[in-house]
Amino acid sequence: MEPTDGELYDQLVGYLAAEGAVDEDRVQGLVVLTEFDHRPLPVPLRLHITARSFGDHLRAAAPEAAVVWPDVQPVEAAWRLFLVHLEEAVRTAKPGETELLLDRTGVVARSADA
Repeated sequence: MEPTDGELYDQLVGYLAAEGAVDEDRVQGLVVLTEFDHRPLPVPLRLHITARSFGDHLRAAAPEAAVVWPDVQPVEAAWRLFLVHLEEAVRTAKPGETELLLDRTGVVARSADA
């Protein structure tokens, strides 16, 4: 059985907390990363995400991700692809780009006033 949006979101927050430090605000749809991949970030990054947006994002990415990881279920493949995109967005965020947003190509970093 495929996981629910809430289960996928809880898995994401748990993963990020295990790999770094996060603060979560479900009301505003934010997960604030202060540490990522066991390293402090120079400035906190705000991932704009809700259980529903994350579930929708993974399901939309599943067909493409399944091509990359055909040995796992499509949603698991999408989860892996999301982590690749998130890491890339965190690693390449320029100064002032503190907002992490889901988009059709993955995760992008933007400035708060963009």
